[in-house]
This record gives sequence, structure tokens and C-alpha cells, in this order.
Amino acid sequence: MKKPASEKNPQSIWLDTDIGDDTDDLFALALILASPELKLAGISTVFGRTDERVRLARTFLAINGRETDVPVHAGCGGHIPCTMHTWMSPQPFWPNGPVQGAPIAQIGCAWPEERFTTPPSAHGVEALAAHLRAHPGQTIPIAIGALTNLATLLLREPELKKTIPRLIVMAGEFKTPKWEWNVRCDPLAAAVVFDSGIPVEIIPWEIGVSCTVSRVQLERLFAGGTRIGRFLTRAVRLWRKAKYTPGHAAMPHLFDPMAVAALMRPDWFTWRRGRVSVSFAPDTFGYTRFTADARGPHRVAWDVSAATAVRATWARMLSL
Repeated sequence: MKKPASEKNPQSIWLDTDIGDDTDDLFALALILASPELKLAGISTVFGRTDERVRLARTFLAINGRETDVPVHAGCGGHIPCTMHTWMSPQPFWPNGPVQGAPIAQIGCAWPEERFTTPPSAHGVEALAAHLRAHPGQTIPIAIGALTNLATLLLREPELKKTIPRLIVMAGEFKTPKWEWNVRCDPLAAAVVFDSGIPVEIIPWEIGVSCTVSRVQLERLFAGGTRIGRFLTRAVRLWRKAKYTPGHAAMPHLFDPMAVAALMRPDWFTWRRGRVSVSFAPDTFGYTRFTADARGPHRVAWDVSAATAVRATWARMLSL
């Protein structure tokens, strides 16, 4: 196993994100920017209104003084076509219709396009491909949304999988039989990534839901008073307004920050090696399944020292 990233030896990463819905994507980006162990080579957005997600990411970079040195690219807004067939008729995997056009909860935090000093750049898949070709074996993609961009990259240019030393993804659920959001948004993409042969480290739903920010920790953010703190405070309040009934004081889960933390502090997690697959059966469509295999290409985080992880991650984020 490779040594974790360190300040003396920063690890190049690429963040693939559906930033703007739940707050954990913004928290993951904040953790990256606050971590000298990591070098953020670029960001690509995924799943619905990816241009708006770009504006949100660029806004957060700008208020951190990082707008010009971290490129942000709009990636795939849809999903790889996938229909589950029943004996009666085909039906889309979202029975209530597509959700890619749904409003982004935190877009109210984003600057208008004209405020940025550089114009929008290449498509996210093309930008990641170009970066991997230029820096083979050096950059670890961290995917914290649907896996559409990564799957599209591997389908278009399968030879590029040799340039990816490993992937870290927030995806899947293994301890209970049900689907997880990032996989369900594009199950075929998840299958492409998991079947690619690339080593993948997986932070599943169970890990993130156990890493919940406390009321006291959230109040520390609200009371911080810094420009970045005010931005994140507004994002949390917009998230609550969009997702919950008025007055509901939901506490954020750190799903996506744990994917970032796994690169720096793998010792916080208990890992199991094996193979992860995606079900396409009608009654378990989009479910993920883990099979233990000492030679498997996947490592799944099975448990986490949650109190330690949340405390250290939150403190690092608030240091911005």
C-alpha cells in the first residue's frame, strides 16, 4: 500500500463533483483547499446543470484566492442511457422522470458568470483526459457524484485507464440491501468504472452517514464570521431550505469529505478488499454488491473512527 499524502509530498488530485445539491461537496472542496497534502489539478462537474455547478465551484475558489490556478470544467449533465426491462414494458430507472434538470439548492451562493476573470473552458471529460495524458500515473481522481464523467472517459479512451494509479469514489451501500444516490443516478456508469480493472477505493453511504456534524460544530461555522465561513453558512441554510420543511435543523453528513480524508488518513478506516458489482435486476436495480476477494481491485471502507474523522475534518475546514 502506498504511503498517504503528506505536506512534503503533496498528491495531485482531480475532483469530479455534483457540487450544489447537498453541502458535503462544498465541504469536500473546502477540505482540499485547506490541505497542503493535496494539489488540486482540476475540477469537473457532473449530473444536471453542470454549467451552474461550475459557477458555484469557481465562486468558492475565487473567495479562497484560487480562481486562476484551478481550472473548473462542466462535464456530463445526463447519464449513460440505461433502461430496465420488465416482462411488460421498458421503464426508465427513475419512475417519476429525469431529475437532472432539478434546481441546484446552493446556486444562490454563486457569482454571475461575468464576475469571473477567465472564460469557461473545455468539457470536463476532455479536460481530464488531457490532464491524464500529460501527467500519466500522477493524479488520483476523486469522484463524489455520479460516475458519468469517469465512465465516459473510459469508454471513449480506454487506454487512459493505464494513466490512473487509482480512483477514490463516494458510492454504494453494502450493509443494507438498497441503492445509493451516486450509483442510482447512473448505474451503468458505475458498472463501467467498477469493471475497468482500475484500483478503486470506495467510501460507501454507511461511512458518510456515520460522520455527522454536531450542532455545536455547526454553530462554530455559523459564528466564524470569515468570508468563507459566511459562504458555507449560507450554503447550509439554502440546503436546509431546499431539502427540508421550514424550521427543520438537519445536520450535514460528511459523505464526500470522507473520500478526501481517505487519501490523507486511510488509518481512520477499516478496509475490506474484494470486488464491487452493480445489479441490473428489476428488483435490485442500482444496488451495489461486495464480494470478498484478496486479489480484487477494490477496497471498501467498512468502518470509520467517526468521532476522530469528523472532529479533525471539521477543524481543518474551519482553518480556511
